[in-house]
Amino acid sequence: MTSTTFRIGQRVRTTVDAPAAWPGAFSAPAGTPGTITDLHDKWDSYGVLLDGDPDNLPASFRADELAPLNL
Repeated sequence: MTSTTFRIGQRVRTTVDAPAAWPGAFSAPAGTPGTITDLHDKWDSYGVLLDGDPDNLPASFRADELAPLNL
């Protein structure tokens, strides 16, 4: 079970690259900001909607692949 490091709605940035899920899909470099959309306790990960993703599909990241975005 995920220890709640982040909460839904929290702004974060990635610490790893986010490769495209399929050919021609959105990809993003480490440091891309996004918003936590859901918690995946079963997989010990978070759903993150990355800024600029035209598909509006959350990507899955582990807590150690995210950092708080200090505004």
